[in-house]
Amino acid sequence: MTRVVTLLFLALSLSAFGCPRAEAAGLRFQLLKIIHLPTTDRGGDVVGYDAGNHDVYVSMGKTDSGGVVLDADDDSLVKVIRNDIIRPSGMAWDPGYVYWTSDVHLKANEHGRDRTIRRFAQVVVVAKSAWKVVDTFTTVGTGADGIWADPGLGRLYVALDDSNWIDEYTLGGMPRFVRKIALFPHAGSGPDLGVLVRSQNLLYMPDDCWEEKIDLRTGRIEARTSIVPYLQRAARRGGANTKGQIYDAREHTLWVGTNRARIFVFDARNLKVIAHLPAHAGIDQVAYDPAYHLVYAFESDAKGFDVYNAATMRHVAFVSTGYAKTHTGAVDPLNHEVFVYAGAAHAVYVYRPVL
Repeated sequence: MTRVVTLLFLALSLSAFGCPRAEAAGLRFQLLKIIHLPTTDRGGDVVGYDAGNHDVYVSMGKTDSGGVVLDADDDSLVKVIRNDIIRPSGMAWDPGYVYWTSDVHLKANEHGRDRTIRRFAQVVVVAKSAWKVVDTFTTVGTGADGIWADPGLGRLYVALDDSNWIDEYTLGGMPRFVRKIALFPHAGSGPDLGVLVRSQNLLYMPDDCWEEKIDLRTGRIEARTSIVPYLQRAARRGGANTKGQIYDAREHTLWVGTNRARIFVFDARNLKVIAHLPAHAGIDQVAYDPAYHLVYAFESDAKGFDVYNAATMRHVAFVSTGYAKTHTGAVDPLNHEVFVYAGAAHAVYVYRPVL
């Protein structure tokens, strides 16, 4: 099934893409494929792209749990890891393994009703060689969400929403706990989907209304900035949370989504706010294509995703999937394909910009 979504071309310069075809009169997104997932859950969670093996990882919904592996070469479904990954959220990877966060709820039936009697967080370690689970461990903190692997330091970092800190573990088939990295105290909603900059040993972390810059060598917060002063009074009253983000090495900027239908651009060196731009709805995950210099913001309530030019810092397109829960996605920068989880359609939609 293929259709072309034609979008208005706004302020996309030739230099932003680095190729002559960017002078075309319009920016279009072609829907290449719909990959149906074995789930009936309307939610779903994080999508990640692994450049090492050119695969895409998808966390399915909370009721029909499991992790999915997609082949980015032919957009096919490779593997469904169904029973071992319960209520999955984020994932990280190194050359040998994929590490999936899992939120386990143990329930008991009382008077005909299920009641959660215990909740704890796990990390499920999957060997890439055969897509088999080789280890599962319970995190020290609770509410595991985002997760990052740094092969250079040999470390795995897990953000804990409930505990408001980061667990640090060794990498490999059987990770071992190393230490806790404290986040800024009194954060209501806890950390979310940050971004690891391996070349600088830095982890940028959204934490409630804050953006925090963490030196992974020392475990200390180097800088932090709140987005609250930049929002309207009504948004401040309702609560403002920083969300998923990307790092643009070319401009030394962070693009940080929020739950308040805005995306913020920070100077990555000092976390000064450079700009904040409107979005169609609250943003969960953000992805980046460095070759085309495009930033993608995925939004559940908008039934689609916004596209921004990272060079001009302008909104350039909105792509509608037609389905709700389009709040996560990833980009394959080799072929510029965008993998979008349309939760209400129980599918991953694969798009590509046509320049």
